Amino acid sequence: MHVVKPITDLEQQIDDTAMQLFRTSIELAGGPRRLVELRRLTWLPTLMEACFVVALARKFQKTEQEIAQWLGISKITVRQILRAKTEALQEKFEGEVTENQRTHIAGALAKLSYQKIYGELH
Repeated sequence: MHVVKPITDLEQQIDDTAMQLFRTSIELAGGPRRLVELRRLTWLPTLMEACFVVALARKFQKTEQEIAQWLGISKITVRQILRAKTEALQEKFEGEVTENQRTHIAGALAKLSYQKIYGELH
């Protein structure tokens, strides 16, 4: 039998922040209908992951290693998300990203959402 641990206050704060970033990211991407039209629903799991990474790094001041361990992902993935360039978003949605502009789109959306909500990226 699997026992579910109660969630701590900190874990709840992290979850709430990530969900707020997730909702804002979807809005910035044009809303749920736009994601369906673009056939980009497969982005959603990666977007949620990126929202957790950005929340943990920016608001909760966790290191790349701590984030990787907390989420069960690689430190390289964390780094790619945190280094994502928000400038590449416009080109991506217009289908004009060149090889030199490649970036972690979900990470860029999460970072842009953080900036929109909190007014900064640190």
